[in-house]
Formats: sequence, structure tokens, C-alpha cells
Amino acid sequence: MAKKTVLKAKSKSNPNELVAVAFSKDGQLLASARPEKDKLSFDLKPEQLRYARVFVFPEPPSGIEGLTIAAAERLQAYEPAIQLGPNNELDISRIPDQLIRKWLWRRCCTRGRVTKRFLIDGVWQDMPICNAIVHICEVDPILLVLPRIPDRIIDRLRDVLLERIPVPFPGPIPVPPPFREEIPPFPQPRPFANNILPAAGAAQQFSLQEAPTIDLPQAVRFQLNHADASQTRSLIAEHIGIFRPYLCSWRWFWPWLYRCDEITSVRTDFNGRFEACFWRQIFEEKADLYFWVEYEIDGVPTTVYHPSIPCHTYWDYECGSEVTIHITDPRVPFGCFQPLPGQIAWVKSIGWGANVSHIEQSSGAGILQQGRIFRTVGLTDYATGGLSHGLAGQKVRPFAENLRFIVQFGSGFPSSSVTHYRWSYRKTHNDKLVPASASQQAWTELDTRSISKAYTIEVTGPGGITTFHTGHHPLGPYPIGSINAYKIPPVSPKGADIANDPTAEWDQNTVTMIVDSTSLKGDGLYEFKLEFFNSAGIRQNVADTVNQISNPANLGQSQPAGSAYLLPVSEDSFKPFRMKVRVDNQKSTAVIYNILVDGVASSTECGFVKYKDKGTSDVNFRLRASHPNDFATFNFNVVRGNSADPLSSADTAGMVGASTANYTLGADEVYRNAVNVGYLLGTCPDKAAFAEHLYVNGLHTNGTSILDTFDASALAAFALEPE
Repeated sequence: MAKKTVLKAKSKSNPNELVAVAFSKDGQLLASARPEKDKLSFDLKPEQLRYARVFVFPEPPSGIEGLTIAAAERLQAYEPAIQLGPNNELDISRIPDQLIRKWLWRRCCTRGRVTKRFLIDGVWQDMPICNAIVHICEVDPILLVLPRIPDRIIDRLRDVLLERIPVPFPGPIPVPPPFREEIPPFPQPRPFANNILPAAGAAQQFSLQEAPTIDLPQAVRFQLNHADASQTRSLIAEHIGIFRPYLCSWRWFWPWLYRCDEITSVRTDFNGRFEACFWRQIFEEKADLYFWVEYEIDGVPTTVYHPSIPCHTYWDYECGSEVTIHITDPRVPFGCFQPLPGQIAWVKSIGWGANVSHIEQSSGAGILQQGRIFRTVGLTDYATGGLSHGLAGQKVRPFAENLRFIVQFGSGFPSSSVTHYRWSYRKTHNDKLVPASASQQAWTELDTRSISKAYTIEVTGPGGITTFHTGHHPLGPYPIGSINAYKIPPVSPKGADIANDPTAEWDQNTVTMIVDSTSLKGDGLYEFKLEFFNSAGIRQNVADTVNQISNPANLGQSQPAGSAYLLPVSEDSFKPFRMKVRVDNQKSTAVIYNILVDGVASSTECGFVKYKDKGTSDVNFRLRASHPNDFATFNFNVVRGNSADPLSSADTAGMVGASTANYTLGADEVYRNAVNVGYLLGTCPDKAAFAEHLYVNGLHTNGTSILDTFDASALAAFALEPE
């Protein structure tokens, strides 16, 4: 019969008191016990204990709840051989002294900041990201990982490493040498969503561009060249600091070399800062830390930063040193906003990026583009900084698909007189900006879609790990009086009416409505109106200063919306907030027609066409790059064979709907250009093959992302030969 050891609960654990745990072969925690002198007994049957793995170590200050085999291995634990005594006890008198000397605990704290770069008033600035959830993980030390890797994998890794170590020249050689082995360039990493390399430890920082070969002493190279798997493991561990940048580039080895366990997770404050502490043994190697980040998007914690472990781990992390995490996910909005005082409804953006103050509201606004006036009412300049053809920074993007209206309410709401809100819409013009019919210009309420606001609460789980659970507070729609409307959320979710939890937090920004733009009354110019109601469903008149938008020059500040964003008193004496939005859900078109040479078209199947004289014959290019409302740019490129010789006279690019360099747009919406055959042949004597590529890039956005579903492309080929 197994001997039973009863563990009494303690109010505070002694960090140096030994504890033992037993795991099954599949990693299930079977039992725990405390040694008595040099003997250890578990409340397990002998047949269970005989096949178990047992670990002995000083109990961490955070306790052993939720402990895994991997975590126990990292704790410098002693794993005795399973040899049972007469009472089914284990003898642990043989714990090595070198382990005991390491069994003292110390606290290690990490701190850092999460930022994202935004273009503010023409200047790129790194701004803090608040309420992000930072997950802190510890990567298994290389000394712990290497013994688990099969010999065949170690042998392959050795061979790959040897390919990167240069062979020395034997004996003295003249300068400059008569020959030199050409060293291939250093392998470039595949791009990641967040390609930021963190500092390694206190000051060490490696770049993938630093060296074309592995800088390893030739004596070590010789050892590696003649090493078996065991010796290779030792050499890799000894020189791991040199090998790490290269291991980052070789994805094939990642599943064998890298694994990490989460220590804890923590939320960033309004300055984007975070900090957390964990316990480590005093003589243990420095921690290797990896960070990944979640952000609440549409009420769901969503991963926005999760780069590869090998290339983004903070190796040999120095406790207390600061970590800076730069995220690039376009769904993460600008700024960390504290609660607004007073009765304010700051209508910020459509989606998380298209700021309302950067949506053109003037009906007569336009830009001169390729010789014509392009009207911009209802369009946004969101993410136009990288556009060419004179469109950078211009309001040229229409809205499509699902549109989220983001509002921040002040602390004065909800109030005794204003408790609910409602959005309505009307179509004022069709997609050609011709006035809509009277029936389309009547207001239609947006009062059927369910909207909720998400919040998170902190939960301390096994092993002291903090996790975040998400709840949702429904905003409506609710019937009040004779209408349907949505609740204005309070500043904090901590109260009993929502989460009733002191750790509850939510974003001060609220998704007040999600509009499926494809369900509206067709493409065109729309107006969206925001109104306020009391709990009886009676519309309330609020001061003009309640409705606010962002300062166009400083998006982190609000200002009264002004007349451009309010309905005129002649139409509505309450002057509610109103914004004009151009909606377009039509796709682009890309077509390449067969070329014409001396009046003859190239073969559709084989692409060949004959020319009479390369000095006088022309190739007539024809293509269609269009969008029904010109919301697209395009690029057309012609390539000869595998040549890098540019054929600039045959290429073109620009905004659709107008003639471009080299190409004339006809009334049939076809672009045409004639290019001399001899120019196209170039250095080819009398015949050559060519490829044509056309890409039409739709300008559409949902306010959070650029929508490539509205793009179009075409590919064609032809070959020229003499008659």
C-alpha cells in the first residue's frame, strides 16, 4: 500500500523549501509531496510511481499550481532514478551539490513599451499603444534543448553550419591574392509582419547584415568538421552567440531548436508601458524572453504582434532592462485616450484609421489630376502617403464593405437627459454624383444591427500566470418609447451594471455602428446622422460643442465639429452631427488586348506576329485599365525575354480615367500606344519574345485596411519575328 503524505496549506511559501512532483509519461501531474529528511513518498501506487518522472526542487514563490514537465526541467530540478525502497519511498540523498548551490530564488522584472508609428501632421511619430495585452514567454535554454534533438538533425545542422564557415588559405599568399573563393551573400530572412530585431541581453545586438560568413576560430571549425553528434552539441552550445543570427534564417531547424512557455501576461498603461516580475534561481543562466501582443479589435483580443521566436527573442535578457515593441498592424488605432470630461461625443473615425476630420465634406472639392478635375467629396486621405501620380496625401479613397463608426463619449454621458444614440443615413447622390431621387434622400434609421462593447478582466491562473478574459456589454438596439436606439456606455466597465470587477477595463473608443455598405441603396454619396435620446425615446437637443471631431493637424486632440459636420438649422433645428461619405463597391477592370503590327494581330494561342521592317513597323499596344468611377491607379509593364533592359516607351502608369505618359485613352476606354519594333528588339537581331503585365489597384478602404479585393490584373505575351 502506498504511503500517504499530507501537505498542509500555507499562507506563504518558503522559497527554499523543497517540493517534489511526479508526472506521468504523457505529462500529467500525478502528485506532489515534501521530502522528509532524505526520503520522499507519494500517494501513488508502486506501478504508477515506477513509470513516472519525478522532480525535486525548491518551491517557487508562486507555487507549483499548473506546473508542467518543461517548466520543471527549467527549474534546475533534480530527477532521481526511480528505485523504490521497502515503503515505496525514494532516496534523494544523492542530490548533486552543484544543483543545491543553484537553489536560491531571486526576482527578475521586465519592463517595456508598446508603440506604433503614425503620420501626424506630416511627421512620422512613435505613439504609445494602451490597453494592449503583452504576453511574456521564456524560451527554453539551448543546453536544455540540444540533448532532445535527434542525431540526424544535429548532423544536418553541423553540415549547414560548415557551409557558412570560410576555409582558410593555406600558408602565406601574395597581396592581392591571384584568386579568392567567392563567398555567397548572407541569407536574408523571410519577411515577418513585425520585422523588428530586439536587443540581445544587456548590450549585444545582432543584425542579419553584419557578416557574410560565420566568424568562428578555425580550430573550432576543424573540431566541428570532425565532430560526431555529441561533440557537435557541445560546440553549438559553447558558441551559440555566434550561431544564433544564422539559425534565425534557417526555418527548417526551428521546430527542433525553439520552444517557449508563457510566464505571465500584462496590460499596457496609457503611456504604452508594461512591467511584470517573475522568479528565477540565483545561479541560473539569464532568461531568454519572447514577447507577443494582443489588442482588442471588434470586441475580441486579436494577435497584432507575433513574430518568429528565433529572430525576435531577447537572448540573455538583463533583468530590469527596457524592451520596446513596435507593432505595425493597421487595425491598431492611433493614440491612447484618457476619459473625456463632460458631455462630449467625439466622432473619431470610420474604421480604425480613416479619421472623420480627413474625410472631404465640401461638395465642390476636387483635385486636378492628369488634365481633369477629380471630385473628392466624401473621400478620405487614409493611407495615401505612399501613392504616386500626385495622389500622395490627397483625399481619393472611397469607402467599401463593412464600415465601423468609432466614437468616444465623455464622462458626462450617459446623463439623466441623454442615455441613448442612433445613426441614420440617406443617399444624396448616385455614384456619378448626380442628385439621388427624393425617396433615396429620405432618412433611414440604422436600428437593427446588434452592437456590444467588449471589456477584459484579469484572472490569476495556475502558477500565478495572469490571463485576460473577455466580456461583452450589449449596447442594443433596445426599444425605448416608439423607437429603437443604442445605450451610451459609461466611462468605466467596473460597475455592477457591467462587469462588477475592479480589474475590468475597456477601450474609451466605442464602435457605435457597423454598416454593411453593400446593403445600402447602391453606390454613391451618403450622409450619416447621429442623434441623441432620453430613456423614453424622445430626441434631445444638445449643444453644438457636444459633437466633436479630431483636430486635422493633431489627431490626438478634439475640437467642435463646426458647420461642415452639422446639419443646417434650416433642415433640422437640433443641428445633429452629419458626415458625408462616398461609398463604392465596384471592382476594377484589367484587360490586355492582342497587339497589332502592320495591321495584323498577334495569335491568341501562340502569340506570334510578323513585322515587315523593324525600322518602320510599330507594335500597337492596347489595354483596358478602368474603374466605373475612376477609383483606381494602374501600372503597365512590358518585358523582353529575361532581359533587364527597360522598355520605358512601352510602359505606363497613372490614375485610370485619363491619358497617361505614352498612352492615350480613347472614348472606348482603351489605352493605346505605338512603339517601334526596332526599339523593342533592342540587342536582339530580328526576333524576340515579350511579356505584358497590367495591374489595376483599387483605391478602396474600409477605414482600417486597404481592400485589395477591388484590384484586377492581366498577363499576356507575344513574340516578334520578321516576315
